[in-house]
Amino acid sequence: MGNTPSSRELILADVAGAVAAHAGAPLQPLPAAARFEPRKAEVLDKEIERMLGEVKRVSGHGRRVHGREEFAAALKQIIGDEGIRTASLSDHPLHSHYGTEALLKGLKIEIVSLGNDARNLADCDLGITVADAALPETGTVLLRTTQGQPDALSLLPRVHLALITPAAFQADLHQVFALAKGDRHFELVTGCSRTADIEKVLTLGVHGPKSYHLWICD
Repeated sequence: MGNTPSSRELILADVAGAVAAHAGAPLQPLPAAARFEPRKAEVLDKEIERMLGEVKRVSGHGRRVHGREEFAAALKQIIGDEGIRTASLSDHPLHSHYGTEALLKGLKIEIVSLGNDARNLADCDLGITVADAALPETGTVLLRTTQGQPDALSLLPRVHLALITPAAFQADLHQVFALAKGDRHFELVTGCSRTADIEKVLTLGVHGPKSYHLWICD
């Protein structure tokens, strides 16, 4: 009785036998039903329109920002609409271009340092990131995790504001993965978390930010 193989051993033996039987056999061609053509990018204005539309579909807030004056006005609006008192931002040249930190301080917003302790961000109202890539087809952005932009910046603050430039648009997901190849950590963000587990009522932001904004900065 002790020599009787277990069910697990029988299954593994069957798998091993199947693998051995096909060892060295040529790969079978991919069936036609499994083939698809990569998405091709449209003209920029249509890509932007699609991106903003998808952000709206996932209950986010998207807008296009032209120039520094419009950026400053948009920043003042989000602070008023979302009741922002504290904010933290990534270390990115785009913030230097717009003078984001100076604008926040001018609006009496306390700047929370990223530091080495993510708990600093847990009580922060606004986290501002700069996305490395964007997928208009789904409204998704790629955030590559760096020392100047930790993943906690997009996860812990109550409101997440992601900035992108038109140069960040990618036609398809495989291009995004190629861009992030070799990175140890990165995030794909498509709005706030969503759940309807409780009495089938849609609830946003159970995990992570409760509000999501995306600005396309020309």
